[in-house]
Amino acid sequence: MYQCITCQNELNNTSVDSFICSNCRNNYPILEGIALFIPEATTSLQGYITEMEEAKAGLTEMVGTLNNLQKQFGASEFSSRIKNTLKAVQTNLNVLQEPYLPIIEFLQKQPTNDNFLAWSIVKTGTTFLDMLPYFYQDWSGTSDFEKVKNRVCKTITENTVNRESVAVLGAGACGLLHSVADFFEISYGVDLSLPTLLAAKSFIRGKPLTFNLSDADWEKITLTPPKQSTKNIHYLATNVNNMPFKNGSLTLVITQYMLDIVSNPIGLAQEIRRVLKPEGLWINFSKPFRVAGDPSILGMRKMDELPPLFNSLGFEVINLENERFNYLNLEKVSNEVDTVNQLVNFFTLRKRKSYERNDILKEVNRFFDPNCNNVWNETPRIVVDRKLIFSQQKSFDGTSSVNESLSISVMGHTFSIPPDFAFLLETIFSAIDGERNLRAIYLIQKDVIGLDENSFLLLIYILNVLHYLIELD
Repeated sequence: MYQCITCQNELNNTSVDSFICSNCRNNYPILEGIALFIPEATTSLQGYITEMEEAKAGLTEMVGTLNNLQKQFGASEFSSRIKNTLKAVQTNLNVLQEPYLPIIEFLQKQPTNDNFLAWSIVKTGTTFLDMLPYFYQDWSGTSDFEKVKNRVCKTITENTVNRESVAVLGAGACGLLHSVADFFEISYGVDLSLPTLLAAKSFIRGKPLTFNLSDADWEKITLTPPKQSTKNIHYLATNVNNMPFKNGSLTLVITQYMLDIVSNPIGLAQEIRRVLKPEGLWINFSKPFRVAGDPSILGMRKMDELPPLFNSLGFEVINLENERFNYLNLEKVSNEVDTVNQLVNFFTLRKRKSYERNDILKEVNRFFDPNCNNVWNETPRIVVDRKLIFSQQKSFDGTSSVNESLSISVMGHTFSIPPDFAFLLETIFSAIDGERNLRAIYLIQKDVIGLDENSFLLLIYILNVLHYLIELD
């Protein structure tokens, strides 16, 4: 079922600890039964630890702020809420760290080198801490989740005859994955956040999850695991734009809240078509989206603009409609929260047997072979409307100290970034002018940054395939 994500060759599963490529000898570790299919997998695990430390630092800062507020306000109208919030944040500090423990223990046993590219390979902008509200949505019996589940299950019942395999992309808290697993012989939960998958798997296997929900006035939430947890579910931590499934190996692919946040919707559609069996189905439940090159002034794609797009990508439209969905409805938890009613695209597509591709997909493995001269001759260009905006922020607290932080923004999404990686990106993007090829840009950075050829091509893979900030001619 699996292939190497860097050379597309067979993987050997000779132990419970890893998959090993029979060709390039890449090692893909398995933690707590979850396979990690990302480049430089062992080293890249460090990126999750960086993610945890950033989230931990944010919560620790909140604890400090709340402690100061307790001293400042004492017995006042705020005292009860300050006390409850402080207790909730301290609880979430413990909840945050638990799914990262298997990663920490694994790294302690592995000889790994520091690699500041690791951060960008696993960076999603959504940490396990950010996913806690979705655990509530998926597993607390909300009417909104039931609506999605019933809609998807009805579509499966009406349109699928072959029930061999399904993959849920962006599985997250894995509620939808668990709901559809009974329909298929084997199911796959796919998400880049390994800590989230670790928490979801532990929950489904019977461990209750208790946390405080920041979106609902920090109310305490205790989720009870499902009664049935013996379904044939496999969990994969990987980027959806470069999955380890073999060509034509899946019966059905489901995307939930994916097309509106993925870096390259066209690339995702092409990857989904690759892994689907002939006449396999793709079910989507995501907010409206747009693709690179669409005029930004026009906003997201309208419903009548989608069929021509999907047809050009080798899909037949079975069903295409808009739904209304209450996003993270927390009214049962707190009566002082807002409810956001969202427009969502719900569609069902079938992979066409015959398909004349207008574009020629270049193989991913060229980024992992420095002896491949063709890749060095390719010319990078910044993707339209995916320009990077670097920001350096300074804050003053009135004690003569200055707090500084770096962040980048892409299409309205902003996240912090380590200084060394920011300098690397600035160097690379300053050298991209539409004329220099990768070899020329490599030589420019070599004098400034000093990346070797393998690391440089890995960076280009990250920027092109994973985050789609550059395209190559």
